[in-house]
Parts: sequence; C-alpha cells; structure tokens
Amino acid sequence: MFYPLTADYEIRDGNPVVRVFGRTDKREKKVFEDPGFEPYFYAIPEQKKIEKMKKEIEGFEMDYNGEKLKPTRVEIVEKIDLNKKVKALKIYCKQPRDVNVMKDPVREMKNIKNKREYDIPFAKRYLIDNQIKLLNGYKIEGKKLVKKEGLYEPKIASFDIELYKPFFDVKENKIICIGLYCYNKHRVLTWKKSSLDNVIVLKNEKEMLRKFFELIDEYDAVVSYNGDNFDMEYLKTRSEELGLEHPILKSRRGANFKNCIHIDLFNILAKHLSAEVRTRSLKLDEVARYFLGEGKDDIEIQESKDIWDSNETKKIDKIFKYNLQDCRITYLLGQEILPLEYRFSNLIGLDLFDCTRSGYSQLVENYLIRESVRKNIFIKNRPSHNELEERRKQSYIGAYVHPPKPGIYEKIHVLDFKSLYPSILVSHNISPDTLDPKGKFKVNIDGKEHRFKKEKGFIVEIVDDLIKKRIEIKKKQGKGVDEKALKLLANSTYGYLGFFAARWYCLKCAESITALGRKYVKETIEKAEKDGFEVVYGDTDSLMICGERDVKKFLEKINKKLPGIMELEYEGFYKSGIFVGTEGKGAKKRYALVDDKDNILVKGFEYIRGDWSDLAKETQEKVLENILKGKEKKAVEHVRDVVKKVKKGEIDMEKLVIRRQLTKNIEDYEQIGPHIRVARDLERRGVEVSRGSLIQYIVTRNGKSISDRARWYEDAQSYDEDYYVNNQVIPAALRILSVLGYNKKDLYSEQKSLEGF
Repeated sequence: MFYPLTADYEIRDGNPVVRVFGRTDKREKKVFEDPGFEPYFYAIPEQKKIEKMKKEIEGFEMDYNGEKLKPTRVEIVEKIDLNKKVKALKIYCKQPRDVNVMKDPVREMKNIKNKREYDIPFAKRYLIDNQIKLLNGYKIEGKKLVKKEGLYEPKIASFDIELYKPFFDVKENKIICIGLYCYNKHRVLTWKKSSLDNVIVLKNEKEMLRKFFELIDEYDAVVSYNGDNFDMEYLKTRSEELGLEHPILKSRRGANFKNCIHIDLFNILAKHLSAEVRTRSLKLDEVARYFLGEGKDDIEIQESKDIWDSNETKKIDKIFKYNLQDCRITYLLGQEILPLEYRFSNLIGLDLFDCTRSGYSQLVENYLIRESVRKNIFIKNRPSHNELEERRKQSYIGAYVHPPKPGIYEKIHVLDFKSLYPSILVSHNISPDTLDPKGKFKVNIDGKEHRFKKEKGFIVEIVDDLIKKRIEIKKKQGKGVDEKALKLLANSTYGYLGFFAARWYCLKCAESITALGRKYVKETIEKAEKDGFEVVYGDTDSLMICGERDVKKFLEKINKKLPGIMELEYEGFYKSGIFVGTEGKGAKKRYALVDDKDNILVKGFEYIRGDWSDLAKETQEKVLENILKGKEKKAVEHVRDVVKKVKKGEIDMEKLVIRRQLTKNIEDYEQIGPHIRVARDLERRGVEVSRGSLIQYIVTRNGKSISDRARWYEDAQSYDEDYYVNNQVIPAALRILSVLGYNKKDLYSEQKSLEGF
C-alpha cells in the first residue's frame, strides 16, 4: 500500500514529471512519478465561434526569452460556468510556466470572452484532477494510483533549540543544543560534554546542525511551537553563517524542509482552534496545561550563556533537560491536536504544510475547488487587485445581539441554533448560482431584495453533503475528529462567501444568510418572552433564558416551525452568571457562567486575553470565582489585599509583565505605545524584531509617560506601583464589581459596608 503525503514536480528533458511523496505499509519512503500529466488552462470563446478559435489557438506561437512557445494541443470541452453549460477550449502546454506566459495573449484574442483555471499550481492540479486523497491508502498499478481503504498516521517528531544568548542577533548567537523527541526516541544534539545517556555530542555547532538535518529525514513531519518565527530562522541563518548547506525552504507561508514537512503547532492554534482554546495567551505552557493537564517542568536555569561558559557538566545538563522537556510537551500537544489536521488534509487535498497554515476560508476554497472539478464546474478565477479593493469597501450587517442588563442571574438555560448559518444556507438554497431576479424565495434587507431559485445550488449541495456525512459519522462513532472536521468545514462556508479574497465571493448570499439569522433569533426571543421566560442575552446563534417554564416544550414548539434542517438545541444549564457593561447597558460577549459542578465559562474578560499582566488576570479571575459562588465580601477583600501588596512592592516582577504582539513592522507604527517603544529599544541593541514578535515589558518608575517608563521585562529593576494599581488591578476588578455598585474608591477603602448588595 502507498500513502501519499505531498507532491511536487521537476522538469526533465524539458517536460514536467509529477512526484507524489509518500510511505509504504512498512513506513518506508516511496515516490510515485507520473511523466504523463500535462499543464493546461481554459479559454471561453463566443460559443458560435468555438471551432474558429480552436484552429486559431492551435496555430498560435509566441516568443519568450528567445524561445518559441505554442500550445501542444487544444480540445473542445463542455463544462458548467456558474449555472450554465458552456463549451470551452482546453489549452495544453509543454511546461507549467507556459500556462502563465500564454494565458494573457490568448485572453486578448478577438472572440475570447474569458480565461479560466490558469492559476492552479501544477502539482496541486494533478492531485485535484486525479482526486487523490492525501494520507489515504493507494495501490500503484502501472502508472496509476488506485484508491483503497485505510488512513495513514504520519510519523512525527518534535524539535526545539536552545541558544547561547537569547534575544540577540541571530547571526552572532550560537545554537547550543537541539532536542528531537519521538514516542520511542528522545535525543539532544549538542557540542559540549554531557553525562546524560540521551545526549549525542558532536564536534561543533556545524556538525550538530548537519546531524539534525540528517535525523529529521526519517520522519514524515517534524513539529515545533512557533518554529516559523523562531527556530527555523535560527537554524537557517546559523547554517548559512557556518557555510553549511541546509534543507530549509522559506516562503510567505512559513518555513519548511525539503525532505520532511515542518508543522508549526502555533499556527494551528491561532488559525483553527483559537475559538475553543480558553487560555490567557497562546504560550506553550498555558496551551499544554489546557490540552494535556500539565505544563513545562520548572527547571531553574540561569542565563544560558553563563552556564555554557562554565563548562560544568552537571550545570550544562540542566539545559539539555530543559530542552528535552520542551520537546516532550510539544510532541504531546501535537498528538492531541494533529489528528484534526490529518482529517483536513485528507478531506481537502492540501498537504500538512499548507493545511496547517491555511485559515478556514482557504480550507473551504480548496474543498470547493476539489468538488467543482469532480462536478465538472469551472473553478472561479481569483479576484483581481481592483476587485479586491472594491470588495474591501463593501460591508453588510452581521448577527443580531440582544444585550443583557448588567447583573447577576440565576438558573440560566442556554439554547443554540444547531449550525445556524450552514442550516440557513441549505434550508433556503442560498448559493451564488441560485441568485435569480425571478426566484420565488426572497430576502428583504433594508430596502433591497435578493431572490433565490429552487434548483439546488453548487455550494448548497456541498454543505448539505458535509452535514449529512457528519450526522452519519456521529451516529456511528460519536463525537470525534472526523465529525469535527466536517462540522468546522460546513460552518466556515458562510464566512467564506463574505470573505473579500474568495473565488466564490458573494456579498448578496452572505448578507441574506445573516439577515435570516437575525430574523430567526429575534422571532425566538419574542416567543420566549411571550411564553414567560426572561431573555438574559442573545447573540448570533444562541440565547440565554431564565424562568420556571418547561424549556423542552418551548424547544419542541420552536422546532416544529423551523424550515428545512434548522434546529434549536438545548446547550446547557448554569446555576448562575454575571453580565457586565457600562452605564446600565450590557456588553456583547462579556459574561461568566458557573455550572452545577462549579466549572466557570468565561467570555470577554481580561484574564483570557494576552495584553494584560498576569497580576490583573489573576485578580479578575479570583473576583469572578468569588462573585459567582456568592462570596462578594471575599472578592472585594481580595482586591484590597492585592492593592496593598502592589503599594508595598511585594509583587513578583514576573506577574507584572505585559505582553503585546507586533501586528505590523515597527516602522509602520505612527503612534508610539509602550510595546513599540520597547521594540525600538530592542532593535537598537541588535535584537531582530518584526511583525509577529511578542514584546514583553514592565512599566517602571523611570520616565515621564507610560511609554517612556516601559522597559524590556529582563531589564526592569523596579515597577510603577501607581500604574499597576490604577491601570491594571483596579480596572480589571471593576469590570465585575461595578455591576454590584462598587467604584474605584471602594477598592482602596476598607470602610464600605457590604450590606444591601
């Protein structure tokens, strides 16, 4: 059996040869080659002149850098363009680059109305046209891959590097060790003596890097945590500084290896799991605790440079242990979150490098591309620069929010519309190819009217199929990664239709879906209030209600009248909850709920955001816990106690670090906030700082403005007590306590009576 993992092509004797890389049943590397696949693109001519244009293109020839280029052959084919059958010319070329060279001259010919499918990368085109499912089992029969049963689980290892001097110039900073961790092999490569059994000591840094590049070749993929921005950059630059040929390939998507896929777990968390991971930040330790129930071990090491220069084996071994435990946590985290990526790769046909770096809109688009080829439908062109600019200016009304009144509520029932937007899309047949001025179903939006016809649309068919497959898998296997992959793909299709860079972009479809979503949520709220429930909060696809009435009967009543596959579900019961806001108005997505087991669900508070200090987050977390458990007095006392400790200078400096990520390059910032001030200071000292860098700082007493007082956290010798009390602790606590009538003065004073609250 052969299991494909990725594909590329090379030019041999002037012709392209597709190479599909994979593994056998025995996990041996194997490459399947196909020299017979031809590059091509389409031209759509005036239908009555198709024979004439076929002959004209067959005779077409152009000069390209002194070389004569011409099509190898031209075929007339019939395909579906949006919702109409058209005849088109399939123009074959000798090399993939010829497609890009010839597409515009052909499009400019008289009687040619459009060009299509000229921007699909050649190896990807091969996988799509042959409907090859990566990680699936195949039998090689002559020059064909014949699909069989079975899914392959890639052999992976995690890696991590340790540096001589962290945070300094990558060109001067040596890599002192590299950890490599797999389920049956745990190794650290280095170039200094060690007493540990799993440490491989090489001659020097150059030999260590060479050995690492050799070892990773035995794996299908190696995983890192934030490796695109850190580890891979150091490995590449240090190799080049040392004159070592390396296998690292850098692109706008990230960093990869030539013979082994590089997966950055940070990308997966940021792009695919950010909505469900409730951590204060995406730091490895916090994410590992969320998924694994354990974090990094507390191995105390001093400045790595001092330890390394001491030449004391026992001390240096601590660095190796620290390095390996980082690898272990990264590996275990990969085991937890990679199965979902394997399903995406298999479903969509993107290899793991591209799949793990694609947002949901890109995943949806690649799935639509694959399905359109299967259904003989033309793939839509990518939008031009002008189209993108026009689309960026367009907007539409989003979800309906029923704001809460700030306060504490008890006995809260949460109801959710099951996959609201996908179910609306399917139930009302909303797709770019069903838009029709004569359609019978109409959606009114602020004076506009969009109509849709009955014939099932292309995207409707695909989403409906995803939903049905998910239901089938859920019945057989229950909830799991297979079911989750289908659910996420279906749920992301609505957002894709409104994504400005989408091939199948359709603003009318996107705004029709949200308009219907608002309609159903509002109607459900009105019916709930009519039935005697108090509606506490409503947002997008859910509502929270309080009351003694029969919730199950209410659900049955609503579901009887919902069209198609739409359904309102019971999500859960919470014994109490707090909703916050300002000036008597509740805030969107800012609440906390506690269930019967005292588990707390938090939305929108500082302690799950990354731009507040740990001190502010921990204070708010304690306040929330106490308030939700009815311990108001204890909550206030805790804040006052923290204020006292801050004033006395008794707070650990680590808890005062504020972390902000650069969302653009330093030179592009006009306003100089504290993190920009610190970033510029680091850059002056030779530290490489760019978009995506995490800037960690402490506000000290030295300077006039807050920006002036900000220092890189390792350099800070003091902290500004007033700043941390007035800008961190008190505001974080008042997010909650202001709902109960407290103000800033109350959290300084010990005299306020708590009676009456």
